[in-house]
Amino acid sequence: MIKANQYFTKGLWIFALMIACMLVLMYAIQSEKSILMFICIIFCFILALGLLILLMQANKALEQNRKELLELKQRLNAIMQTEQKAENEMQYHEVFNVEEALARVMNPVGKNFNNISNCIDQVLKSIGREMDIVQGLVFMLNKDDQLFHLTSEYAYFSEEKPKSFPFGETLSGQVAKNHKILNISDLPDGYITILSGLGKSNPRHLIIAPMIHDKDCIGIMELASFKPLGKNEELLVQRICETMTELINELSN
Repeated sequence: MIKANQYFTKGLWIFALMIACMLVLMYAIQSEKSILMFICIIFCFILALGLLILLMQANKALEQNRKELLELKQRLNAIMQTEQKAENEMQYHEVFNVEEALARVMNPVGKNFNNISNCIDQVLKSIGREMDIVQGLVFMLNKDDQLFHLTSEYAYFSEEKPKSFPFGETLSGQVAKNHKILNISDLPDGYITILSGLGKSNPRHLIIAPMIHDKDCIGIMELASFKPLGKNEELLVQRICETMTELINELSN
């Protein structure tokens, strides 16, 4: 960064020389020494021109300093934002422990079930308590027709049952095909309807997660909520699906 005091010092020297030259010029005028007057005028002109050039250079240097300060400020802000983001993530990890949350969901479920549907019913109820889920659906793959059929539901009171779907069709079918969890916010009105004693309402947030076994999708879980579902919830749902897949595999065998 260019120091402004360098130009200030040079400017003072030129100004002092101009004052001295003007004093000599006044003496030359009084003494009627034309040659000395001419020399002083030329010298004053040169000094004024030099001072003007110096001022222009100083202004250019100040502009460059402003740009460098602005860039430095932007870099500092970026560093502070990065540090704040890292601190926030650290606080989230400190507050939210996925394995502890998973234990709170799965421990009440146990392992004494007659069939897969009863097992999933209990898991959905436990998820509802842990994550404030207002509706939950689980679809399992039927190997004969290669369709995902509704196997279990939580807080689903519609007269029309959800339709079965193949790989690649509907959002759930895309999740089954891609093996990637989908977190949706701001769902349109009517996409999901919750019935209660207060009437009808529409959740705005939905997680659709695949249940993977041996690199194959065997089921789909849909969880709707009125509250935003963030990265922590995504990770918890992923771990729940992994644990459920293990339970289902044990029950199937």
